[in-house]
Amino acid sequence: MAEFVYPSKEWAEEWCKLLNESKEYNDAGKGWVSPILFVATDIPIQVLDYLGVKGTNAIAMKLYLNNGKCQGTEFFSDITKADAPYVLEASYNSWKDIISGKLQVVSALLSGTIKLKKGSLFDLARYTTASVVMANISNKINTKFLV
Repeated sequence: MAEFVYPSKEWAEEWCKLLNESKEYNDAGKGWVSPILFVATDIPIQVLDYLGVKGTNAIAMKLYLNNGKCQGTEFFSDITKADAPYVLEASYNSWKDIISGKLQVVSALLSGTIKLKKGSLFDLARYTTASVVMANISNKINTKFLV
């Protein structure tokens, strides 16, 4: 089974693929038609070196979500070039805890561990089930954390 380093373009592509294979996500995501940008901050230098990223400690992954399907991804090593109608930001360690199943995505959002930098919390709340399913699917990726 292939291993995917988090965060990376390959990791985002695997997440997208698994979302598309999930009937549970396909159903829960119906009606959602906006891309979401996931920003990871405070990324350890070892991870940045592995990714070949210089001059920043943050990256972003954009998932193009449409009616329960992931239609593609983008990976940004320069987050100033990244934008989407919905932007969720958290530290590398917080995303790591979510992907590892140690932190629940809804409580992370409500506590401010994940910050909604752009978009409507009201709209996002209508898709709580889809958010939980997305997080659960991220738990299934054979993820390699370098730190």
